[in-house]
Amino acid sequence: MDQAHTGFETLVLASKCENEDPKGFLGLIRLGVVTEKIADAASQISEVVLRGIKPHPILKLAIREAEETVFHMRVATSSVLVGKTLREARIPEETGMWILAIKRDGKCIRARSDLKIEVGDVLIASGYSDGEVSLSKLAT
Repeated sequence: MDQAHTGFETLVLASKCENEDPKGFLGLIRLGVVTEKIADAASQISEVVLRGIKPHPILKLAIREAEETVFHMRVATSSVLVGKTLREARIPEETGMWILAIKRDGKCIRARSDLKIEVGDVLIASGYSDGEVSLSKLAT
């Protein structure tokens, strides 16, 4: 993200503003700065989930209070999801939750539509908190 931000700022600064109000370009640069801050914050939050780090109590409270949440669930032997690809499982349609990644054998795998779900996989999902129950039923 840092490289993309630097590239964005370089493009804005290199563009000609002869007939343009320079304040518009300032707005673009500020937009780039804010976008990078959001990306950095998202990265820090995802580290908590992906590395199994115990989250700060304030983060726990914010997640509990949010309409949307990040949730993880281990796939059981008896799950209807076992052997299906993410596309075939239709998890977003069934639960409202989107699979962000799958943790398998201690490694995080990017969620791809052709990735098959296996017993013991930990599904890391995002969506409205009421979808947690539906995803739990599918995974167990």
